[in-house]
Amino acid sequence: MRTAHVRCGDDLRETLVAAGFPGDFVPFTDPVSQGPVPRTADPAEFDAVRADWLASAYDLDRAPVFERLSRERAGLDALDAYDRVVLWFEHDWFDQAILIRLLTVLARRPALHERLRLLSIGAFPGEDPFIGFGQLSASQLATLAGRERPVAPDQFAAAERAWAALSAPDPVALAGIDGDALPYLRRAVARHLAELPWTTDGLSLSERLCLRAVSAGPLPFPAVFQAHQDGDPLPYLGDVMLLPVLRRLHEAERPALASRGGQYQLTAYGQRILHGDATWQTFPRWVGGVLLPGWRWDPAASRPVPD
Repeated sequence: MRTAHVRCGDDLRETLVAAGFPGDFVPFTDPVSQGPVPRTADPAEFDAVRADWLASAYDLDRAPVFERLSRERAGLDALDAYDRVVLWFEHDWFDQAILIRLLTVLARRPALHERLRLLSIGAFPGEDPFIGFGQLSASQLATLAGRERPVAPDQFAAAERAWAALSAPDPVALAGIDGDALPYLRRAVARHLAELPWTTDGLSLSERLCLRAVSAGPLPFPAVFQAHQDGDPLPYLGDVMLLPVLRRLHEAERPALASRGGQYQLTAYGQRILHGDATWQTFPRWVGGVLLPGWRWDPAASRPVPD
């Protein structure tokens, strides 16, 4: 059987072969867990919006970013050539966001449906915390052989509903999403919604974790990232993905963080926010299809509310 392995990163490119999973590696990596998710049926327009944001957020040249997005989309177009397509996606929001986009795209290709298999896990024996497939050795990955399951019609439907809700201009539908068909989706979506500014202090969860990390004194980026990972109830941001969060905090007109000599530390304003004496002022940014400000997360009611 000619097999394709679709993965939301390059972390398994070599390990899958060593683990005894032959086939071609097909990356699909646009991190739609961050930044704008445009509501358009035009793939080129979607890639253009995403390339603009990614280039700006990560200080990249736009042309190669757009080229990679287009190339990966073309890789999906070539899946018809395979007898079997295995989708490797774990439980966190990074993976689940890309998975619902992928299943929404593939839902429109019924000739491929019988060939699709999903391998999705949220834990692994002996790995606590379990972050993702990328932390597993080849011998550990080999134990997952046979765990993949056909993608069922209700999973396509659930993904399409969730993707439509993620790209909506308000987060209400997403907050009520039914995750029964995709068992890791509901918790992952809840983690995404926690990136809205909270009614308590105006901070997103990631912003708050970054401020708390340096509350006892200055720290270099690796230590801030580790503290963020340790405090996150469902980590999904890689180290590079945390940089735009930190940039918001220290490049704002009234910054909550200062960055000096490779160290991050609280400003007086940041200290006031953490002590409950001030509110972080959210400037325009995207959380999926939602352009902020305009919505907040109410942690007491566990729901989004309009400003």
